[in-house]
Amino acid sequence: MITFNNYTVLLLLISGLLILVFDVKIYTKASMLREKKGALFAGWFNISLGVLSFFSYLAYEKWFWK
Repeated sequence: MITFNNYTVLLLLISGLLILVFDVKIYTKASMLREKKGALFAGWFNISLGVLSFFSYLAYEKWFWK
């Protein structure tokens, strides 16, 4: 089975981390509160989606793909 899940998880985790590290810091210095909230939401959403995708694919391989 060909899957791109590993790349998807890696991209989601890296992009979420980069958003949290760089964008939130920039918006905090510029006193842009609404954009900071959006960047925090987007960063944590990407990270949680990556973790959820990783564990759901592990469960899929373990129980459904034999």
